[in-house]
Amino acid sequence: MDEKELLAGFHHTISEQLNSRLSESPKFFGLLVVVATGYGYVLSEHNLCKLFLPATLLALSATLWASWYLAALGYAFRFLQNCQHCIEHRLGWATFTPGSQRKAGVPPNPVKSYCDVFWLLPGIYHAHAAGLCVFLALICVAACRASWAWWPHCCIIICGLVVFVTGVFLTFWINVHYVRKFRDERWQDPTQFDPKP
Repeated sequence: MDEKELLAGFHHTISEQLNSRLSESPKFFGLLVVVATGYGYVLSEHNLCKLFLPATLLALSATLWASWYLAALGYAFRFLQNCQHCIEHRLGWATFTPGSQRKAGVPPNPVKSYCDVFWLLPGIYHAHAAGLCVFLALICVAACRASWAWWPHCCIIICGLVVFVTGVFLTFWINVHYVRKFRDERWQDPTQFDPKP
């Protein structure tokens, strides 16, 4: 087998891996559905008030874990995509891709906008990231509402806001960390693999 056949086979294997990464998101959202259902049950039953704090911490932890997992999936996706682009250039297939103003797959440098923060995520995962922030807000509101009769209202509101802002900050920080890690350690310019004239 010559080099072109081997690279074409490798390209096919990477395509299968990309499809596998894209199909993983429903798995961790299933965990969030189970956690949310359990959390709702704890909040609805007055005799389970002793479990309120552990259930709230579990729901928050599961949401932050899902944010981290989503960012890691984006990192794996972009790594595999970059490998594909390098192979396409080496095989001369890049001439068949439509041109654009910005080279496809070039990581932002520096990370300075909202789009740059979530650059690693494929387009279909942007809704997932927004959904996790909404889910975090719902947990904070539900926790504040459930504890409304126990503590002073201003303390409850401040604690809820602090937890929400901290969660959103961690979500952004995780994504920025992976974007920088990919840019500095993994990304290769596919054009360097163009066949020499």
